[in-house]
Amino acid sequence: ALVVMAEGKAKYVFYFIGDGMGVNQVNGTETYMAAVEGRIGTSPLCFAQFPYVGLVTTYSGTNGVTDSAAGGTALATGNKTKNGALGIKSDLTTRINSIAALAKSEEGRGRHYKRIVDHATPASFYAHVKDRNMYHQIGKDLIAAGFDFYAGSDFLQPENNELSGNKG
Repeated sequence: ALVVMAEGKAKYVFYFIGDGMGVNQVNGTETYMAAVEGRIGTSPLCFAQFPYVGLVTTYSGTNGVTDSAAGGTALATGNKTKNGALGIKSDLTTRINSIAALAKSEEGRGRHYKRIVDHATPASFYAHVKDRNMYHQIGKDLIAAGFDFYAGSDFLQPENNELSGNKG
């Protein structure tokens, strides 16, 4: 996370999520970049030189290999869940709040901690659904979250076709 300081306190926190960018993918890219430069070794990427690094396990609550929904939920809430689920535990019913929702609700935090963006991994910061393909409900959860800022191109499923079983 990138933190911008003002008067000794964090003014903004930017949470960068390198979805699909594990240690092996980053090292492979750095090795490739060195080869392009005509040398053996690695050419460090800018973000790999940040002063702090955190490593996490990436398996989901039910699978050895996670998907973006379960991975995003773990990053947003600190809880592992079933692949495909957003903002709920592996039981597919128990809602769990994200760090963004908690920051928004804290007294004294005000409007400055409510900026969240939209889609697969970021949806885990506000949605509570058992299936990542429930686009209509995810859009409704986005609105219900009450954050000040949303970014994205559009909604994938603006009409509620989930109830009729129509996936289109």
